[in-house]
Amino acid sequence: MSESPTLKGRRVLVVGASAGIGAAFARSAAAAGADVCVSARRLDRLQELCEELGSGHAIAADVTDAAACAALVHTAVERLGGLDLVLYSAGTAVLAPLGRADAEAWRSSYEVNVVGPALVAQAAVGHLSDEGLIAFLSSESVHEFRWGLGTYAASKAALNTAIQYWRNEHPDRRFSRVIIGATMPTDFGNNFTDPELLTEALERWSSSGIAMTAMETSDVGRHLAELMGVVLAHPEIDVPDLYLDARLA
Repeated sequence: MSESPTLKGRRVLVVGASAGIGAAFARSAAAAGADVCVSARRLDRLQELCEELGSGHAIAADVTDAAACAALVHTAVERLGGLDLVLYSAGTAVLAPLGRADAEAWRSSYEVNVVGPALVAQAAVGHLSDEGLIAFLSSESVHEFRWGLGTYAASKAALNTAIQYWRNEHPDRRFSRVIIGATMPTDFGNNFTDPELLTEALERWSSSGIAMTAMETSDVGRHLAELMGVVLAHPEIDVPDLYLDARLA
């Protein structure tokens, strides 16, 4: 019985790899034998990750800056010799009901969750191998209404639309939306600094029937790496959507 294909030998760029799912994915990709570039704003965390992996290339970049995104992809292509897979896992969220969400809450959500993916994809699409793929992490909050996460969900809905347009405008390349359910631990809630507001949000989520279950970050990273290995091995098959969520008891 033949083994399932892996990311061995693949050239992989992970954007948003300083923590959470991005870091977990990079670990699993490197363990499978991929040549990995990791990027985020904090170079120290990226260097620590590469030291842990015993391989990899660390590139600090701010995804809200067009020149930085172009330089990031240029450097990654130079170091890897091309790109087979780009995983955009960077994301940010502000916890605030829409009646209290200020302009900065909207601005930060869209800059990281919509503009950043667009700038990275714009720079990377011309460097993808024929069987290559750009995958973007989206969220179940687009259709599972979580009180207080309206700005985040709206930005992910905009990302979903942008992915559809990438597919339409570049039918010769593959773009995947990876919908992610609740996952712990990550840095997702770092901006949730008001304990009373967080308590209210959790109570509202629970009372609305949202399952208070979560996937393990390392499991998600490993599963994604395994899936991407299979997807890249079958360039004749498109995989526009993947949905990962915690299994209910």
